[in-house]
Amino acid sequence: MTDTPRTIRLDGRDNVAIVANDGGLEAGTRLEGGLALVDRVPQAHKVALADIPAGSPVVRYGITIGTANRDIPAGSWVHERLLDMPEAARLEGLP
Repeated sequence: MTDTPRTIRLDGRDNVAIVANDGGLEAGTRLEGGLALVDRVPQAHKVALADIPAGSPVVRYGITIGTANRDIPAGSWVHERLLDMPEAARLEGLP
């Protein structure tokens, strides 16, 4: 096990990354590049890599996963209460 903060960011357009450390990362932890976490971020959850203004897309793996429903500061834990999610596709008529 390592104390080195590990995150997953697959696409240069991503404005969030996934925390890969067992048990997550504590507030104040500095990621590669110098960004300090504002919140404790659990393992497999998202952290904002840059300020995300309200109304802006949240992008993970190059895909918009929702829209910020409030300003999300860089280093914050990004969870579903901060996002307006797109409506799910209808199941009727799927192949």
